[in-house]
Amino acid sequence: MNMKKIRLTLLSGILILSLLLGGTAYAQDEELPAPGITPDSPFYFLDNWGKRIGLFFAFGPEAKARKALEYAAERLAEAQAMAAKNRLKEIKQAADGYDEFVALASQKAAELTETGATANISEMVALATAKHLSVLDRLKDTVPEEAREAIIRAREASLKGQQSALRALAKKKLERAIEINLATIEKRLNRARAKAAENNPEEATEALNEVEEMFNFGEEIAAMAQGLGENTTMVEQMVARAMSAHLEVLAEVHEKVPEQARPAIENAITNAMINRERVIEALKNKGALGEIPEQAPAMEMISERLRERIQEMVAERVPEKVQEKIQESLRQRAMEELTTPKPAPQPAVSANESANETEEEKPAVPERGRPRRP
Repeated sequence: MNMKKIRLTLLSGILILSLLLGGTAYAQDEELPAPGITPDSPFYFLDNWGKRIGLFFAFGPEAKARKALEYAAERLAEAQAMAAKNRLKEIKQAADGYDEFVALASQKAAELTETGATANISEMVALATAKHLSVLDRLKDTVPEEAREAIIRAREASLKGQQSALRALAKKKLERAIEINLATIEKRLNRARAKAAENNPEEATEALNEVEEMFNFGEEIAAMAQGLGENTTMVEQMVARAMSAHLEVLAEVHEKVPEQARPAIENAITNAMINRERVIEALKNKGALGEIPEQAPAMEMISERLRERIQEMVAERVPEKVQEKIQESLRQRAMEELTTPKPAPQPAVSANESANETEEEKPAVPERGRPRRP
């Protein structure tokens, strides 16, 4: 065997080992596969070759989408492994690879939907990217500043990939698409709550801004489905319940963040109230409100001053009809506070007095100004 064949045989053997045994290098994360060969390895080029070959031999959009999603998860695991080693250049390298593969997975999922195929791949991409976002959140919180921009780009790619997959999924399974979107919203709300508790108003506000974008996206795909003639009642009910939970978190976060961060939260509360009222009105017109309360329970959590500011912002943004409904809701809550009697403090009495005298028989002070003898 000549030297050229020996080198080729060795290279092929290394490539096969990298593909089959690469996962033993690091402990496996609960949400990700083992990273295998990582960017700090001199054999990382073999990993890149292996992935290109894997995609080449994945025939058809479905096979390519599955393979690309698998590789995206591996790249994310690599980024996590490199963050643990504080390898900044390698974090960026792995994150850039993640962007590429998640974009390819969502592209192939969209192509499949256009051909009339099942929505299984779209659902798979949407669920996977939801998990990826949780990992990317942790990385964003822990990596050095120099690597954070790469993680932020990866988060944006993940969100974009999820929305592309959800658009495709909504054409086949609207309720499932909305359900996944709302589950992602819930995670962002939990992040906002946690960051507010950590006294990190910037991250809390960023999470709430993403929540608002996701609600708007949900409305977009619901409107698309309605244009296709689908019944959206169930979706509207799901959104109305989610909006109530959203408002409760907003009210909670508003109380925790510093004064300078509150205008952004108040803006979010106003937008959430406007959107919720629109959904509630649609359900009322269909007679499908059911047990969903017309007035959001979160109204009990906000102060009178905040209600007044919200009324002013509502007046600037929405048509008069919607404006009246929201302001009436706020006024009702204010009137309930004014008209609900508060229990008066009761004077302390002895056990004998309590046993022998009723409220009608026991004046507080007798006519002569001295306590009555028993």
